[in-house]
Amino acid sequence: MKGKVEARAPKTARAETKGDKAGAKKAEDAGTRGDRSKRLLDLVMILLRARTPVTYREIRDQFVAYQTLNIEAGLRAFERDKADLLDLGVPIRYITPDEDDSLEDGGYVIDLKRFKMPEVRLTPDEISALVLAASVAHAMPGGSYPKIVDLALKKLAFDLPELPDTPTEFPRPANNAPTVLVHFPEKGQYRPELGEIYATLESATRMRKRVTLTYQTAATGMTSRRDIDPYAMVYREGAWLVVGWCHLRQDVRSFRVDRIKEAIMAPKPKSPDFERPTDFDVKTYAQRSPWTFTSEPPEEVQLELSPEAAEVANEDFGLTGVKRQDGDRTFITFDCANPEFAAMRVLAAKGAIHVVRGDRLRARIADELDAVANLYPTEVRDA
Repeated sequence: MKGKVEARAPKTARAETKGDKAGAKKAEDAGTRGDRSKRLLDLVMILLRARTPVTYREIRDQFVAYQTLNIEAGLRAFERDKADLLDLGVPIRYITPDEDDSLEDGGYVIDLKRFKMPEVRLTPDEISALVLAASVAHAMPGGSYPKIVDLALKKLAFDLPELPDTPTEFPRPANNAPTVLVHFPEKGQYRPELGEIYATLESATRMRKRVTLTYQTAATGMTSRRDIDPYAMVYREGAWLVVGWCHLRQDVRSFRVDRIKEAIMAPKPKSPDFERPTDFDVKTYAQRSPWTFTSEPPEEVQLELSPEAAEVANEDFGLTGVKRQDGDRTFITFDCANPEFAAMRVLAAKGAIHVVRGDRLRARIADELDAVANLYPTEVRDA
């Protein structure tokens, strides 16, 4: 029986043919994408080099893709390219003769004032981290680092919709002393968890979340639980402080971060727990005199300053401070609520400051002296 014989290509040959077609299609697509990318770049370059607006007719003469038999098809291709360039951030504008009397026909330009790299957008977390890192450079004595750091931070943070609570400026005291003391704790004193505690407090400050602290007071060494609404974090006298409303004391108080054993932020971070008072200024608070800090219940204290410590009388002792001159001696009476600082200043004066009144402050100084004496016991030897 006779029949038709069909010539069929082997399966492998057919597969190769399909593969060749697919490869050719991919190559064609890649070539098309390459041509279009080049066309977009060339279009940008033409508009950037032009001294006057470029008409569509002039643009069409430069690109084969727009030179179609159907004029509308070429115009649509140009509009697609223009839309893509706008999406990429290229600010193409169309200038009409009404806007520029020197033009006979409207044309396209690139707005050079807007044609630049996208602005750096930093999150409040990133700004706070930069402020913390910059504080180390800012503490370097002399040189131009303080001004450079302040200027850089202002440039980075100037356009944030809401500035972070960590200040972006570092006011320097009148004597030009560094506002940040950079030091490393002795071996065995460093607590790795302090970094996490600091991060928790910084986040709670920024998101206005209540924090529960496990805090060890300096006066008694006792540990207590405190609920606070953190308003700000301040670096003063070589230590980080968190400042906020203490629900236990019903007042604004400062807490040293290195005395915090645990910090737990309230849940639901996107729901603020409090509003910071409108009259609270972190920069003003940071520049307060330590004599006016409140860490313990106040005690009326009177100090006698000898001529060697006369400059202390120029410091701010708060609204209750009263100064009286008696010969070459200066007497200062005030409500002392920061006995730790007061004791430190009295001891540092090496006898030039005498505590006339203030039993708790005297006892605090005596305890400090006993602690120092215990570190350096006197060896008693037989004669």
